[in-house]
Amino acid sequence: MIVGVACFAGDVAAPAELVSPLPADCGAAFIFVQQLSTGRGRLLAEALAKRTTLPVMYAQEGLVAEHGHIYVIPPDSMPTMTRGCIRLAPAAGEIDCPADGLFTSLAKEFGDKAIGVVLSGGGSDRALGIRAIRQAGGTTFAQYPGSARFPNLPISAIDTGCVDFVLRPNEIAHEVMRISRHKEEALRGIVRHTQIPHHEPILARRAPAVASS
Repeated sequence: MIVGVACFAGDVAAPAELVSPLPADCGAAFIFVQQLSTGRGRLLAEALAKRTTLPVMYAQEGLVAEHGHIYVIPPDSMPTMTRGCIRLAPAAGEIDCPADGLFTSLAKEFGDKAIGVVLSGGGSDRALGIRAIRQAGGTTFAQYPGSARFPNLPISAIDTGCVDFVLRPNEIAHEVMRISRHKEEALRGIVRHTQIPHHEPILARRAPAVASS
């Protein structure tokens, strides 16, 4: 499961609060994209590393996103995900928030396993691809505006009507872990259900019906 997080370079407290409760077996990779991040990427990475035991690193072109890792997109980059790899393209001029492209690619790449989180930030910026994740069956979060130092960005996301949960950052972390455990348990159930007993002739086996989602 991949979690894209849109945040603001002027507020590292919200991202730090988000990663603080995450255990090593959280079952997800987290990719942080900063709004107006020029010159501030190091501040975010350092703040996250102080609040979590998970590895925190700068994303690099072609890097495979691994569960239990936190990636910070470098400044002046336009991130996307392709075949499980982080792709970085140079930003064409000044951009308000590159999370829009990341969220949209997560929706296309991972479908219902994509998660988008909008934390404290200024501006509005086209809802950050929240609609794409929701339409793909993924899960969307926005920080509770009353807890945000800069509430405009989460308010903009909420106003789309495509946000599933409005929570404080630490509450978002707990809900992400709950969703991750639920999806893993569901997958294990499917694997157990479709195992073929050794004594059963394969030609006589009928494929189980697939429930519509």
